[in-house]
Amino acid sequence: MSRYITSVQVWFYSEGASPSQVMKKLLELGFRPVRGAYDFIYEHKDPNMSNGDLSTAIVEIADAIHKTLTGFRVLYTLDTHEMDADDETDYIPLDDIDAELEETRKELESIEKEKHE
Repeated sequence: MSRYITSVQVWFYSEGASPSQVMKKLLELGFRPVRGAYDFIYEHKDPNMSNGDLSTAIVEIADAIHKTLTGFRVLYTLDTHEMDADDETDYIPLDDIDAELEETRKELESIEKEKHE
């Protein structure tokens, strides 16, 4: 059983749409923000996709991204590949990153409090 993911890397332009606008649009398409080699990933739901089905899905996703980001003045790359156990460690969901950042903020606040006491 193969699982496929489509990864997107976005290059922003200072005269284009803001990162938050781009993120909102990609989230609406079903992408998840991640930390790693790419900025977003889309996990294809059907583990039994034929090559033809996968090719159709890739074109549909590419067309949807193109339509969604038209006028945003950003560049992006797409990469679709079979997901294996190594891939899962290459991508860290931003929810996990947000939790780590919150923990770090609390630690910094605690240190600052101790300095002022």
